[in-house]
Amino acid sequence: MPIPFILGGIAIAAAGYGAKKGYDAYEDYDTADNYNQKAQNIYDKASSELNEARETTNQKFEDLGKLKVSIYEESLADFVDIFSEIKNIDFEDKVDIGTDVNIDYSSMLQIKNSVIEINELIGGGLAAASGGALAGFGALGGVSMLASASTGTAIASLSGVAATNATLAWLGGGSLATGGFGMAGGMAVLGGIVAGPVLAIGGFLIASKAEEAKYNAYANFDKAKVASEEMNVAKVVLGGITLRVDEFHTLLEPMNKIFEEYINKMRNIVDKSNDYSQYSENDKKTVMVTASIAKTIKNVCDAPIIDEEGTVTRKSKRVMKKANEFMRKLEEV
Repeated sequence: MPIPFILGGIAIAAAGYGAKKGYDAYEDYDTADNYNQKAQNIYDKASSELNEARETTNQKFEDLGKLKVSIYEESLADFVDIFSEIKNIDFEDKVDIGTDVNIDYSSMLQIKNSVIEINELIGGGLAAASGGALAGFGALGGVSMLASASTGTAIASLSGVAATNATLAWLGGGSLATGGFGMAGGMAVLGGIVAGPVLAIGGFLIASKAEEAKYNAYANFDKAKVASEEMNVAKVVLGGITLRVDEFHTLLEPMNKIFEEYINKMRNIVDKSNDYSQYSENDKKTVMVTASIAKTIKNVCDAPIIDEEGTVTRKSKRVMKKANEFMRKLEEV
């Protein structure tokens, strides 16, 4: 009878179809595994490079903060001490010092108050203990920002502008207690990166359907490429920030050396006489040039490099340009 043969043929065909589906499922799972691994590699590489750039930028900010503190603690403090000894200073007596920096009583008082404030903080051990506060000082400028921190304070808990700066918190590796931005927010500010985990590698491999796992892996791969591009954008932005920090460092160090030379000249003048009205035109010029350097250095130290949105500020560019012009004119004095 032909029926058993027909049934046997169907069974053989069914077995072949089952084997084919099993092989297809194996291939789909293998494809899913390969694409998931590629996605993970792409994401890990971009994430590692971005994290390295983040750590570099944060360290640059901290180093700049230390330089600023040392300038306040040493050079500006010496200037204030010596300048305070001089009597009968006539700020209306405009001595030609070869620069356009306006020296007046108010600007000298601001420098003095900032030096006092910094010295009080240093007395509490802040400079040695709080890297986060120093990085904030390097990034945002202004002694009042540094004064808002206490010994051991991290960037995340600083008050004022630092507490709302998601980028600065992210650079320091912390999260914000206020504002709700934190690390993901800082990344979003820098490169438009969406908060939260981008990948869920491994989850698709236990999908009930092999074909579904394959298409999910394709989607995962696309997500990894998008995330990688976004992190590369953030890395470019960090490069711009780091460049500005380096420019400030390069500007402040030689300016401070010249400042110290003029402080020594002013010290020699004051040791002979502290009566400004009796100074020669050359000695008056030396005092006023020294004061103009002090004011310029304070302006540079106070200029914020990034704003609350993590963008390099236009003010930092203007201040740096004026300071460089001042230095060129100073060489001609």
